[in-house]
Amino acid sequence: MTRIVTTLCVVLVLSLVASGASVAQSSETVTVTVAVHDQADNPISNAELDVEWEDGSTTATTASNGKAFVDVPAGAEVTISVSHPRYVRNSPYTISSASEREVEVDVFRKSTVRLEVSDDDGSVADARVLIERGGLDVVTGTTNQNGVFESGVLQAGRYSITISKPGYYTRQKPLEIEGDITNRVAMRRGSISVTVRVVDSHFDPPRPVTNAGVELGDTVSGRTDVGGNFSATLPVNTEPTLRVTKDGYRTVERDLEVGEEPTSVSVQFSRTRSVTLESTNERVVAGERVLLRATDAYGDPATVATVYLDGERVGTTDGEGEAAVRVREPGTHTLYVTKDGVRSNEVTVEAIAAGDGATATPTDVHTLTETPSATPSATPTPSETAGTSPGFAPPLVVLALLVLGGLAARRRD
Repeated sequence: MTRIVTTLCVVLVLSLVASGASVAQSSETVTVTVAVHDQADNPISNAELDVEWEDGSTTATTASNGKAFVDVPAGAEVTISVSHPRYVRNSPYTISSASEREVEVDVFRKSTVRLEVSDDDGSVADARVLIERGGLDVVTGTTNQNGVFESGVLQAGRYSITISKPGYYTRQKPLEIEGDITNRVAMRRGSISVTVRVVDSHFDPPRPVTNAGVELGDTVSGRTDVGGNFSATLPVNTEPTLRVTKDGYRTVERDLEVGEEPTSVSVQFSRTRSVTLESTNERVVAGERVLLRATDAYGDPATVATVYLDGERVGTTDGEGEAAVRVREPGTHTLYVTKDGVRSNEVTVEAIAAGDGATATPTDVHTLTETPSATPSATPTPSETAGTSPGFAPPLVVLALLVLGGLAARRRD
């Protein structure tokens, strides 16, 4: 028993030792030497360092040799920011995996730029300013009402400056910023030709749409010519809203980017979805069929359209957009079709009861209307023939002639 207890104690002690070693290892720190110097490789003293890593941070100040020592977790990702009365660094210095070593952090002379933007008429307000370095945006903003933009503190160096405003050609220039400088930038107004071509994409090839209304922003509007084209002059570097309208067509609206080169825009226009229903009969005898023709917005057959008679579904149109519907009950009936959620106009058909003496409208030769068989009359009505005696049918006339001939023959005998 004593041996078992002893063994358990040894195991427990070893576990505690291993756990402590693991904790010690996870909390291991390393000392990083940070050397701060300027572009001429001069050491920078009294530079304040803000050092940060996950779940921790520290500060330090460089000595006369430009160096400072900071203790950080081993293997941690560490960022170092530098503050100094005369020097600046645009972005922090990053150590991806901290270890016992020396890192060199460059700083630059504090600099600023004051931009004064103007055109032929004076200062240009609300111009957008972008200051870049190495493909990265450093400062952005707009000129004030006096056309002035001040960058704030920048590290000295070579930058790219871009100034833009709708209606003006964009200015882009390199600029060396060293110390506090002022730079004047002249901008120029400009306009460019924009052509809008409107075509109906239903056809192959697409056909131009004439007399379509075109609006470009709030100030420019007109109509397309016989070739479907509309041209106008617009300020450069603007983004007007393009709107194209015409009766029977779906309105097209989208944002248009006008740069500094002539622009041509193609607009795919299509008719508003619709279904038109026609009937070849306005009156039929009850029990006959009425032929319907359904066409779409382009006059093409509206195939597989659902047909309704007095609100009840009775069938669909065929490949020619036609349907023959039997109207069984006398009276006035309403028919319409629907296709893809679009409902057609309504047509009315009058069904006449058989034997009412009325005559239905002749049916088109292509209809599937059944022709009703004639009903025999109980008492035949003799017909009148011009130039003959009323009431004498042809057989009676022949019989009378034979009798007269026989009488004449007896007299001769």
